[in-house]
Amino acid sequence: MLYPIKKCKALKCIIVRKFCSFFIKSISLILYLTIFCLTANSQVTHQDKTLNGHEYTVLCLDIDKTGKYLVSGSYDTKVILWDHYSGNQLSTFQGHKSGVWNVKISPDNKYVASGSWDNNNNAIGSSYNCLNILDLKSLRLIKSLSVEPDRYNTLAMIPELDRSSANGIYKIFINTEGSKVAAITRGGDLFIWDIRNDFNRSLYNFKDTEHELLSLSPDWNYVVCCERKRTMADTSFYLLKLGTNEVIANFDNPKRSVIGAYFSSDSKHIVSISGDRIKRNEIDIWDVQTQELLFTLNRHSNVIRSIAFSNNDQYMASAGEDNLVNLWNIQTGKLIVSFSENNEKELTAVIFTPDQKYLISGSQDKTIKYWNIEEWIYD
Repeated sequence: MLYPIKKCKALKCIIVRKFCSFFIKSISLILYLTIFCLTANSQVTHQDKTLNGHEYTVLCLDIDKTGKYLVSGSYDTKVILWDHYSGNQLSTFQGHKSGVWNVKISPDNKYVASGSWDNNNNAIGSSYNCLNILDLKSLRLIKSLSVEPDRYNTLAMIPELDRSSANGIYKIFINTEGSKVAAITRGGDLFIWDIRNDFNRSLYNFKDTEHELLSLSPDWNYVVCCERKRTMADTSFYLLKLGTNEVIANFDNPKRSVIGAYFSSDSKHIVSISGDRIKRNEIDIWDVQTQELLFTLNRHSNVIRSIAFSNNDQYMASAGEDNLVNLWNIQTGKLIVSFSENNEKELTAVIFTPDQKYLISGSQDKTIKYWNIEEWIYD
């Protein structure tokens, strides 16, 4: 008579255990989905690789098209060549007298151009050594190039720099053939050197048009400028034909003054940085053909220091003084993910690797970090 009772109790225990198991699995699934939703577009703090070698803030980065060589410039006046895959230092150049603000590798992998804010007090009327042309594989100096003083007494888009410098370079461009190198100075002039013609130099200035130069298009046919004597009420910027200074298009930003501008590699989009000279933290994406404002991106809380585009121009990265690297979808204007070092240091440079597997950032903490983005852009 006791057997059926024991069997019933055993059956009841089995049912309870199965219910508990199902309940626990359901709760786990709900928690997982909740965490996934909450962490979408959140900050990721894990880095795949960290490079150490600079003594001060890393200001600029570039990587060659094959993905073999990485070049960095820093406040410590050094240019360092790295093996992208191993992270080993290959060469170091220490020919600048002040911080290196921009580096650019030629498309043919023959040389790297490095620009700084050097000032030679013995060479009145020039800024000696502002642009150096270096052999890529050895960083051996090939040629030192100079520019005229800052005739406009302006600090362009980097007001925190040393005002005692005669002039300096903050953007470098190399044409697709690797035959010419261009540089925008703090005074807003554009210098172009013909490497294959004994570094013959051409100067383009915009003094007569009252424009301040911000960027050069990838095909070198156009430049982006803003008003030289602008106030916070002057929110427009312009597309000019290089050489004639003819205004081709007007981009009207109804919010804040444009401080910086970047072309996508296909020249279909212009990305502008807006704000006052203290807090330049707003990104606008424009259609070049229609001058339409497509998206306004407001996910940085402090100054944006660097913008980069992926090879296919589908993605964009921004690095700022808020210790964030943001990855964006240009086609939708959506933030995909934010990366943070979580150390309250400024992030000053960002680039994509050619295979679009990593973002590489430079930081005020003297390091270079790799962030894996495969899972975010290929899912």
